[in-house]
Amino acid sequence: MYRIFHFNNDSPEINVMVFLGMVHGSIVLAVLIILDILFDIGFPPNLDKSEWYLLALLFFALQFLIFFRPSKWKTYFKEFENESKEEKRKGTILVWGYIIFSSFSPIYIPVIWDAYFR
Repeated sequence: MYRIFHFNNDSPEINVMVFLGMVHGSIVLAVLIILDILFDIGFPPNLDKSEWYLLALLFFALQFLIFFRPSKWKTYFKEFENESKEEKRKGTILVWGYIIFSSFSPIYIPVIWDAYFR
């Protein structure tokens, strides 16, 4: 969260909430797709557009309630304040790798699963 928080100083709290929501939403979506492949759970459900928006809003609200802890973030800042440039670069690469890998998981996990395990 520290790296995402410092990505853009305009509204860092919003950055963290949006990125975490995207990543966690992608992971949940990938798990639901895999469960549908394995057990035919009927995903995606037949919902209209407003119901999908309501589910997304509830998901982001839950993310906000779980992860919005500014007092905890201060401890992260203290932990990383004495990092070298090399450590900072490696950490940034790891965070962006995690975000990209997780965000695309609903696409590549079912494709790999279907190609190799069906």
